[in-house]
Amino acid sequence: MRARRALAALTLCGAFAGTLTACGIESTEVIEVGQPATGAKRPGMPVKEARLYFGFPGGGVLGVSRPAGDEVTAEEAIPLLLEGPNEAERMRGLYSEVPRLPKKDSRVDVVTSHGRVTIQMPVDPTRISPVARRQLVCTAAHNSVPGNLPADEVKVDLAGAGRTMTDQICDNNYVAPGTVSQAAPTSP
Repeated sequence: MRARRALAALTLCGAFAGTLTACGIESTEVIEVGQPATGAKRPGMPVKEARLYFGFPGGGVLGVSRPAGDEVTAEEAIPLLLEGPNEAERMRGLYSEVPRLPKKDSRVDVVTSHGRVTIQMPVDPTRISPVARRQLVCTAAHNSVPGNLPADEVKVDLAGAGRTMTDQICDNNYVAPGTVSQAAPTSP
């Protein structure tokens, strides 16, 4: 009797397992959709990458990460931005509207203090494009700045040729989706 019950239970389990494995779901390949995932910088946490912002087709700026050996400061990130996008970034359609500076006037000074970055350039900041200004402001704000404030609270001053634009912030309305520093609330 015991053997008969055990055989019946084993047969039932085998039939059930066979049904589950033949349920008609086939494996599929990976389907790539949209921009690669990007992470948000957490205030107070060191990030071992340079976060640079370039123009992209469709308007606004898009943040890209470049690996670094250590935390990257705003002073170190701005010169990287001035070099423009690398080959891989250009292949993605990214570009820079920050004007190329003549070699003799190529000095750009970046000074940081608690929650503030000042970028001194040899050009009038009011005469460069809004995309170029966003590139500079967002790149400065999204890298290490004393005070460890969230990027949207860092104030950036752009100065040059006797003109100054003060208290600029990285406005997430002009940053491509997926690069926003804080998640937007969703509606039910």
